[in-house]
Amino acid sequence: MEAKHVETLEVLPIAFDDFIDLTGTIEANHDVVVSARTAGTLEMIAPLGQTVRAEQTVARVDDELLETAYRQAEAQVSNARAALRIAQDSYDRQQPLFADSIISALEFTRLETTLDQAKSSLSLAEAVFDQAARQLANTILPAPITATVEERYIEPGEQVVGGTQLLRLVDSRSVQVVAGISERYAGEIEIGTLARISPRSAGAPARTGRVSFAGSVIDPASRSFEIKIAVDNSDGKLKPEMIVQLAIVRLTIEDALVIPGNAITRNETGLAIFVVEEREGGSFARRRNVAIGPEYANRVVVTSGLSAGETVVIRGQSTLGDGDRIITDQHYEALDNFGVPILNAHPDSTTDL
Repeated sequence: MEAKHVETLEVLPIAFDDFIDLTGTIEANHDVVVSARTAGTLEMIAPLGQTVRAEQTVARVDDELLETAYRQAEAQVSNARAALRIAQDSYDRQQPLFADSIISALEFTRLETTLDQAKSSLSLAEAVFDQAARQLANTILPAPITATVEERYIEPGEQVVGGTQLLRLVDSRSVQVVAGISERYAGEIEIGTLARISPRSAGAPARTGRVSFAGSVIDPASRSFEIKIAVDNSDGKLKPEMIVQLAIVRLTIEDALVIPGNAITRNETGLAIFVVEEREGGSFARRRNVAIGPEYANRVVVTSGLSAGETVVIRGQSTLGDGDRIITDQHYEALDNFGVPILNAHPDSTTDL
C-alpha cells in the first residue's frame, strides 16, 4: 500500500492555561467632576483638552462681593481686638483698687462683664472673618488631580451656585478594565488572577494585567459578579469607555499533554487520534482512543490515551486508517498559544499570555 503523507507533533508536557473569554470596558481610575463651591459669575474655566496639574486653578468665580465681605470682616476683627485691649486695660487698672476696697464690687463686676463681652465679640468677629476667608478662597477651584479636561458643562459669564458642575477631569494614564463574570466561576477568580487584554482598536496592542478586585455579591439580574483588572497604560493607547476582549486564566494544569483540536477525530467509539509507531519497514499510524479535558484556542488537553514523548499526526489524519504506512513531511515540536504548530525544540513550560 502506498504511504500517506502527514505532518506530526511530538507531545511534551507543558503548563496549560484554561481561559474564560469575556468583554470588558476600560475605566479611568481617576475621573473627577469639579463643582462650584460658592455662588457667583464664572470668570474663568480651563480649556477643553488642556492637561492640568494637581492644585492648578481650573476655574474661578467672580469674587468682588466676597472680597468686600472679607474686608468688612477683617475690619470687624480689628475693631473687636481694639475694644478688648481697652476692656482688658481698664480691668487691669481697676483690679488693685477693688482689692483695696477703693471701688465697689458692683463697679468691678461691670468691668468684668465688659471684658467678657469684648472677648465674646472678638471670637464672633474672628468666626465671621474665617467664614468670609473660606468663601473667598472657594472662588478659586484647583484641580484635585493631574489630568485632562475632558468636558466643560458651563461657560464663562454664566451664573453658578454651590454644587454646579463645571468640568470633568480624567487621568487616562491610570486605567483598569471592568467586566462582569458568570457566577459559575465565583470560586475560581481571585485577586492576582492573570488576564490578557485585547483592545478592538488596531492602534492599541494587547497586554496583560491582573485581577485587582473580585466582587463578593452576585447581580441578581445578570447572575454575574464584577471584577476589575489593573493594567499598564503608559503608552496611553487604552481610552476610558473603550471595549476590550478579555481572556481570564481560570486554572493552570501543570505537565499537560496538549495537541491541536483538529488532530482529534471522531469514530463510533468516541474520540481518537493517530500516533506514530515506528517498526521494521517504516512509520505507521496507530489509532488511539483518547479522553480530553479543557480546551482553548484550538489547544486541547488529552487526559488519557496519550503518553509524554509520543508523536501525534496533526495533519493528514482525516484520510488515515489504523495501521497505514506514513511519511512525515514536517515534524513539529511545540504549539503556540493558538494551537498552531511551531518548530521550537524546547517549548516554554508556561503559556505566554
